Amino acid sequence: MSKDTEHLLKEILHNQQETQRLVKFLAHREASAIINEHLPKSIERRVYELSDGLRSSRDIEKMIGKEVTQRTVVTWWQRWKELGVMEQSPTYSGRVRKLIPLDDLGIPIQGEDE
Repeated sequence: MSKDTEHLLKEILHNQQETQRLVKFLAHREASAIINEHLPKSIERRVYELSDGLRSSRDIEKMIGKEVTQRTVVTWWQRWKELGVMEQSPTYSGRVRKLIPLDDLGIPIQGEDE
C-alpha cells in the first residue's frame, strides 16, 4: 500500500470517528428527551431496561410481577419502536431491545410516580 493511500485511509478513519462521536452526542440528547417525555413512569422505564432482545414479553411480565401484563409490554414495545428508542431483536422474532441503556443517558429508572 502506498503512503498516499495509507494517509487517505487514516484520514477517512479519523473523519468517521469524529462523525460517530457527534452522531452519538445528538442521538443521546434526542433519546433522553424522548424517554423523559414518553416513559415518565418507573414501570415503563423498568420494562424498557429489561428489554434486551433476549427476554420475551412474558419473561418481563414474570420478572416484574402483577404491575404489568404481557400484552401491555407488547403494546409499549410497539410504541417505543415507533419512537425510535427500540429496535427489533436480531436473535428472536417478535422481541425488541433498547437502543441505549437509561444509565448511559443519565436517566434514573424512577419516574414521575416515585
